[in-house]
Amino acid sequence: MKRPSRPVSLFAMLTITGALTLASQSALSAECKGMEKSTCEGQDACTWVDSYKRKDGVQVNGYCRGKGGKKSSSSSSSN
Repeated sequence: MKRPSRPVSLFAMLTITGALTLASQSALSAECKGMEKSTCEGQDACTWVDSYKRKDGVQVNGYCRGKGGKKSSSSSSSN
């Protein structure tokens, strides 16, 4: 029986890591979903989006959502 080559194993490991990262971000969003404004604003992982009107005229009610991942400090510009 032949063992899988190293590149296949590396590909599998990277695929699993990516899937777990996406799942954890999705879990954060689900954690914040449906919260009232006051509760949402008290959670570090959540942020409140105020109501707004879309270009097509539809009014969107305010809602709570996950803040998402951390951004690296190298993305900030220094002018």
